[in-house]
Amino acid sequence: MKRMIAIGMTILSVGMFSACSTNSNSPKSSNSSSHSKSNTAQHYKYYAKGKTFYGPKGTLKINKLIGYTLDNNHYFILDITYKNTTKKEVDASDIMTPNIEARQLNKDKSQKVNLNGSNSASQYYRDNNNIDDYNKFNEITDSASNSLMPEKELHTLQEFSYKLNNNENDIELSLSDPDATSDDTVNPKKNKITIDTNSIQDNSLNLNDYSTN
Repeated sequence: MKRMIAIGMTILSVGMFSACSTNSNSPKSSNSSSHSKSNTAQHYKYYAKGKTFYGPKGTLKINKLIGYTLDNNHYFILDITYKNTTKKEVDASDIMTPNIEARQLNKDKSQKVNLNGSNSASQYYRDNNNIDDYNKFNEITDSASNSLMPEKELHTLQEFSYKLNNNENDIELSLSDPDATSDDTVNPKKNKITIDTNSIQDNSLNLNDYSTN
């Protein structure tokens, strides 16, 4: 009889120990899952640092903003450098697929407005009947479709210019990815490049600074 009681107590002890073990492990599993999900949510394909946008295929550096005037309106073009940081050959235009948006506080600083970025900068040369420079400008911007070998760079111009709201407040450049399949494509906390508007007027456009190869 005593032997049967001893066996019963042993079985009961094992059952209680097993239950305690299961309970003590459950929170760890939950925390681990939560921690893993948190890390995944913080992964972004694109972000900005300094004057450069970074992506999985390379970088796009904003060298300067070049201003010009057309029909009494002020515009600026992006002078940029693509760099292929992969080990494969890629088209320069594929390095940074999100759009670059420009924003600026209006003159009385009451609101931040999106600057129209659908202006063809080549129109400046066409309107001034400078066909040679018009063709050369288009060749320069078309070079973005050329392939870049690993670790190689391309110094070029963005095809479209932005219309300034005023000549006083800074320009804020950021990436926008309308074709993204999730919200994790562009890091919202690291997605801003600020340019002093005064520097735009100091930069003149020299088409000989750029290669069309």
